[in-house]
Amino acid sequence: MKTIKYLTLLMLFSSNLFANTTYTLEDQDKGRYSTSHYDGGFMSHLNVSAGVSTLGFTFEAATPITESLKLRAGFDIFNFNTKQYDFDIDDNEGSLHDAFGFTPTYKAKGSLNAFHGHALVDYYPFKKGILHFTAGVYLGSNKIKAKGILTDGDGNPAELRPGYEWPTIDFDGKQLNIDNGRIDAELELGQTIKPYFGIGLGRAVSKRRLGVKFELGVLYQGDYTLRQNGQKVVSTSDVEASIQDADQVTKWLKWWPMVNLQINYRIF
Repeated sequence: MKTIKYLTLLMLFSSNLFANTTYTLEDQDKGRYSTSHYDGGFMSHLNVSAGVSTLGFTFEAATPITESLKLRAGFDIFNFNTKQYDFDIDDNEGSLHDAFGFTPTYKAKGSLNAFHGHALVDYYPFKKGILHFTAGVYLGSNKIKAKGILTDGDGNPAELRPGYEWPTIDFDGKQLNIDNGRIDAELELGQTIKPYFGIGLGRAVSKRRLGVKFELGVLYQGDYTLRQNGQKVVSTSDVEASIQDADQVTKWLKWWPMVNLQINYRIF
């Protein structure tokens, strides 16, 4: 009888110990899954995201660095072709009028091609906040291409008057050649390495499976490069006719405004 009593007490003790151990493990498991997205170091969590920005379609991955710093890396791609538009040409000295008998119109189509990789760091000044400041770098290029012809305003190709040669046209102080009535040129906007600064709302590494992130910023590109037939176009002061208001546009090309909206998904 004593043996049976001791065995019964041992079983009750073991059962109670196992129950306490199971509860402890479950409690730890719950704690692990309720851990804040701010906890943990590099690659303790991983988010992937997709969105749209003024650099095109954006895809990236994000992971914590520290409690307040998050690392993002990805790429951006965009291709766009415009319709055909007519552009006025300033001919203050009358050189084009002399060559054609009228001031021609530049009828052209354009395209924008952009591809960038980026590495950014978000700083969250408040532990439980969604406000963040971002700094980093974009690597890549923005290229604007224009292809078109000079016309008489009614869509007919401009023809030279006898005895005249094809004139040149100024674009923001740079000389563009006219090749049998055509003007094809390419603007490469800025340098390959482009610093970026921004401010936004949302978490790069989200607490829930799905999250939304919005950001405003500016990308410094630097001076543009103008090319024609693959060759860099140099500055000049000798050209009289010019594409209207080109200098009003190019002065803003150093700074590229960024608006970025993303939906992200937490993998772990």
